[in-house]
Amino acid sequence: MDHYITSLMTNFGYFGMFLGMVLEAVIIVIPSELILATGGILAGQGFFQFWPTFFIGLTGSVFCAIVIYAFGYFGGRPFVRTYGKFFFMKEEDIEKCDRWFEKYGAIAAFLGRNFPIIRTLISLPMGISKVPFLPFVLYTTLGSIPWTFAFVYVGYALGNNWVILDQFVQKLKIPIIILLCFLIGKFIYQKVKKKK
Repeated sequence: MDHYITSLMTNFGYFGMFLGMVLEAVIIVIPSELILATGGILAGQGFFQFWPTFFIGLTGSVFCAIVIYAFGYFGGRPFVRTYGKFFFMKEEDIEKCDRWFEKYGAIAAFLGRNFPIIRTLISLPMGISKVPFLPFVLYTTLGSIPWTFAFVYVGYALGNNWVILDQFVQKLKIPIIILLCFLIGKFIYQKVKKKK
């Protein structure tokens, strides 16, 4: 996968990095941290520059969040009824999100942008809950800055040391896999419980 991401960026430059961030939102198994760190490595090699790399990573992250937010905002609850199963989300989950957003407001976008997997999916319930667009974009952008900067800088600092980067990403995958297994298990359990 790292070879594919590197080829995408070396062939298409900054647009390739932006495209990688878009693919990360659509295909969640592509980790954004690997895309950002690869951009940082290329910046360290002089192929990219550090601040434009950071800006493209941030722009790609916010753009994807807005697209997913729009699915929720304009699709609403019918979207959840039809496609929610692909996000392990039901109408009851949206009602819980409504109450949660009433308590925390758009700052949920800020907090959610710094957790793997959640950072991609948090935009959907926020759209469905009709969180105002401008606060959503503001908090999403602010929340994406630490994540984007951290991984671009890690890649920039490591340079060609792919071994350390790969070990870091592998360790990061463990909690993500545990979370996904939990969500899948919960989904299956609830389906079996309803049939009984």
